[in-house]
Amino acid sequence: MFRNRASTFTLSALVMFVLLAGCAAPTPETIVQTVQVPVTVAVPVTVQVPVTNVPSATATPQAGKTVIIWWSHWANEPLKRQVVEKIVADYEAAHPDVDIILSWWDITALTPALRAVMTAGEGQPDISTDSDLGNMVKAGWVLDLTDALPWDNYMPGIQEASAVPGVEGLYKFNIGIQQLMIFYNKEIFAKLGIEVPADYTFTQHEFVDVVQKCHDGGYAGVANAVGNRNYPALYPIWAALVNLEGNVEQVKYDGGLKPWDTDTARQVLDWFVELRDAGMWPETFSTMTIDEFHVFWHTQQGSCMFYIPSFYTGRAFKPVETGGQSPDFKFGMLRYPLMDGATHTNELWAAGESGYMAMSTSKHPDIAKDILAFAAQPKYGALWAATTLIPSAIKYDAVKDWPTDLEGGAQWQWYFDEINKVYGGMEAVIGVDAPCGDFLDARTTALNQGIPLGLVTVDEAIALLDAKQCPAP
Repeated sequence: MFRNRASTFTLSALVMFVLLAGCAAPTPETIVQTVQVPVTVAVPVTVQVPVTNVPSATATPQAGKTVIIWWSHWANEPLKRQVVEKIVADYEAAHPDVDIILSWWDITALTPALRAVMTAGEGQPDISTDSDLGNMVKAGWVLDLTDALPWDNYMPGIQEASAVPGVEGLYKFNIGIQQLMIFYNKEIFAKLGIEVPADYTFTQHEFVDVVQKCHDGGYAGVANAVGNRNYPALYPIWAALVNLEGNVEQVKYDGGLKPWDTDTARQVLDWFVELRDAGMWPETFSTMTIDEFHVFWHTQQGSCMFYIPSFYTGRAFKPVETGGQSPDFKFGMLRYPLMDGATHTNELWAAGESGYMAMSTSKHPDIAKDILAFAAQPKYGALWAATTLIPSAIKYDAVKDWPTDLEGGAQWQWYFDEINKVYGGMEAVIGVDAPCGDFLDARTTALNQGIPLGLVTVDEAIALLDAKQCPAP
């Protein structure tokens, strides 16, 4: 049975990366861990990638091989693709009778396609990105991985984060960990006369003033937008709730397991309204996609700040001509705004990265599970960290398992130096994010769109959220 658990980690004991030498890829010294939401601004660089290489629903064994269909998003994140493609190549080399057909999607296309094929019971894919995990599990479409994965290979808390509240079993293969950070543009801050406190922490009210200065100076407060994702506007809420009550309680709010009609939630949402009115969001907030708002931040530099988890590197640390940032754009980082009455000021929001699930309609469930178990080897945890520059959910030996044939990591060392400087010593707590469908829809409507766009009041948002609370696990 699922239980609310928390695993805390000290950032200095598991955060970022130090160069071994020369142009070698950065090696982890520490890895942040956690488990547990007008004027038109031109966005000329659109890098959303369409669905590619989608296998037919009638794929059959070729040349006597067993065909496994693997659907993955990250179509526009080449560093993550590189890791997964290496795992596929290695598995096929070790199992020459297996042919893995790997196709890359944007998540907005993958989710409805997956729901459609599972409803039809066509048996494909065998493995998929963990899109809409909670509802997929409750529909009986996902295989239990409790006895399939080598859980001792994982960082503390990851096993618990593979559960779905209210359902027996473990259903998600995690490969990475994300923690929420705040970036700021040093040049814009200097231009506008905004001074960062010595402890990198603005108070709740100072942060509103910073957003107002950014707006008055012609910039959005943050780059976040919600054109094709249902969560980027929630980041300030998540950080504020963690600051006030900790990630254990924040996960309950965010998963529909705790009423929002509380003094804490009202404080956060009232502040959320203040930020909106001060100029928090880009004018293209409702239409700009996740790929576009990365470009808006690092190339167009249209905002003062950016709330973003550590998956930032997947889209940003790639060639400029494909939508990546210049290594010369060296931004700063901030701790979460200090909310009035905060009691968890040394805690970071964190959760598992997107991962994978094995589908119940697979004709080869044992092979699908075995592929995910194969991917949980320490060497792939090291490969993930070294290639994507995102913390790994899989434990590894920093010397024995670290790949030595990667190049180009040295140019990003400043990024990890900044993380260690600002977030070093902080704790991260791992939680489970698998809200029920009705609450997820309500959360999207009320918080990701409603309040930021001025469509609902705080009272209306709370009423909507509390009316769609999830059944107790």
